[in-house]
Amino acid sequence: MDVDVPPIPASYDAFRERLKAFIAAHKPTLHWKPRAGLRVPDDPEDVAALRKWVRSLHDAGFSVPVYGLGTRDPFEARIINEELGRTRIPSILGNPLVGGAIAEFGTEQQRDTYLPAIPTGAHIWTQLFSEPNAGSDLSSLTTRARLDGDRYVVNGQKVWSTWAQFADYGYLLARTGTEAGPAGITAFILDMRSPGVTARPLREMTGTTDFNEVFLDEVEIPADNVLGPVGGGWRVASRSLTQERGGLGGGGGDPIRDLVDLARQRMIGGRPAIDDSAVRQDIARLAARHRIQRYLGHSVATKAASGTITAWDAPVTKIWFSELNLELAEYALALQGPRGTLVEGEEWACDDGRWQDAFLYARAFTIAGGTNEIMRNLIGERGLGLPRQERPS
Repeated sequence: MDVDVPPIPASYDAFRERLKAFIAAHKPTLHWKPRAGLRVPDDPEDVAALRKWVRSLHDAGFSVPVYGLGTRDPFEARIINEELGRTRIPSILGNPLVGGAIAEFGTEQQRDTYLPAIPTGAHIWTQLFSEPNAGSDLSSLTTRARLDGDRYVVNGQKVWSTWAQFADYGYLLARTGTEAGPAGITAFILDMRSPGVTARPLREMTGTTDFNEVFLDEVEIPADNVLGPVGGGWRVASRSLTQERGGLGGGGGDPIRDLVDLARQRMIGGRPAIDDSAVRQDIARLAARHRIQRYLGHSVATKAASGTITAWDAPVTKIWFSELNLELAEYALALQGPRGTLVEGEEWACDDGRWQDAFLYARAFTIAGGTNEIMRNLIGERGLGLPRQERPS
């Protein structure tokens, strides 16, 4: 049995009510509209408000569990993820995956310096892995770090880095050796305020700037900021990517409930769409797949806790979530009929264009953490023992 999901006992109802009351009293007022996915505000004032919000959660004892930052009661952790997820307001800022990397591979000084600042919102991190010509094939990255005395000097370019425009620190991969492939890659902790670091937001088809390209021009990094062994960055990053793939689709929110609400509001032939048996069957089919998604996530979490997780567990979860998430958004647009073409700000847009935005963003999840095509290769080669796909020389 690789899934252990006991129901939350009634004795935790009081904890849930305290958290709900805290959210109602302290939820920040933002210029920014929370949306589907991993989104980033445009306004620095909103970022300051979110830092204050995350700090207040921490001080009240409602910190969101972060990879590598200790443990808390698992029932409380589930309640926190559920209730904070419903707000659709970030409760961890930046990319928290570096927490696991620092906890496992960092020095004592690195752990003491950086780990406590993540759940309080004091430090926002960005992940500096992908490059214009090194995305899913990350081992071909070309950003280079050369050792110069007690520091490394870095030159290169990164892309698809969320929160980079507001980040305090970057979780950077750069090539320190002459070997091709993963052997010569090292992980670094980069102060994003260092001279030579330029983050440029990318305006996407969603209309928002959730991703950035980052330019590194003669950027100096102290040698003490190497994370893990020199040349061992691929192992450090691989652990983080496994966490990212397994974590996609986690958190609160209930898209099936939202889809049912839409079907109740949408009229077909003068009656609510939910009254149509075909619509109910379609939603039931999606609901069944969503239930499987939840249990795949629970399975990965259970295996991780028992130390039995395999290389293909997280990719299976990642593929299932990202493809279902896209299909949910597509069905929601189809259910709206001609109004499905309207977007946020237009008078007749359903739910102010919420599903349109979700549809435009959904493709990102099929790429994040490695494309689904790469994930299928990984499952086939490492899970099923199939021959490795021939790579170009």
